[in-house]
Amino acid sequence: MKFKISSFSDIVKAMGLVFGDIGTSPIYTLVIVFTLTRPSHDNLFGILSLIFWTLIILVTIEYAWLAMSLSIKGEGGVIVLKEVLSSFVKKGKKATIVAYLGYFGISLLMGDGVITPAISILSAVEGLPLIHGFEWITGNIVILITMVITIILFAFQYKGTDKVASSFGPIMIIWFISLFISGFISILNMPSILLAISPTYAISFLTHNGLAGILVLSEVILCATGGE
Repeated sequence: MKFKISSFSDIVKAMGLVFGDIGTSPIYTLVIVFTLTRPSHDNLFGILSLIFWTLIILVTIEYAWLAMSLSIKGEGGVIVLKEVLSSFVKKGKKATIVAYLGYFGISLLMGDGVITPAISILSAVEGLPLIHGFEWITGNIVILITMVITIILFAFQYKGTDKVASSFGPIMIIWFISLFISGFISILNMPSILLAISPTYAISFLTHNGLAGILVLSEVILCATGGE
């Protein structure tokens, strides 16, 4: 199968359509995790390590490599994965199990599609009170602003994926550049944070926190929303 070389405009559209979600997920994940977990040095490094390896294993290996390689004429997704698996099993109980797994995967995808926009927008708007001069913004106002933005975005989607991607692509490029600059400066101020890349911190966090550490994984998994 021949692949067309993407133009710069296609890359910009991909930034707005594909990478916008995964580019914000790890940020609000930290907010949610530390709302329920005591912020300490060990917990910080452990959770950052969990987030890093979740992105590597789930998004890079499972989604980008494994799932993308299991395609039909370049098309992927849960339904295509179901068709690929169905070709390896005969009719009967195994085929039924594969079908139910497909339905389950589609249900998860639909649930993610419903909850992720709300969480992403809410986490972004929650930062407004941290800006000097906007301290007066209360939680109710944050929710109201989030609702308005969500309604506008969904109302705009009828114009089609192409126009939506073209509109948000440049915004996401600015967003990622801002993340890079702020992240690079933060690393210069605290280079030891790079030690969190080591999986030993993630393993140590899980072993020392027991069931609570396992429950934290249900929050950490939010960092991968949008990867699918």
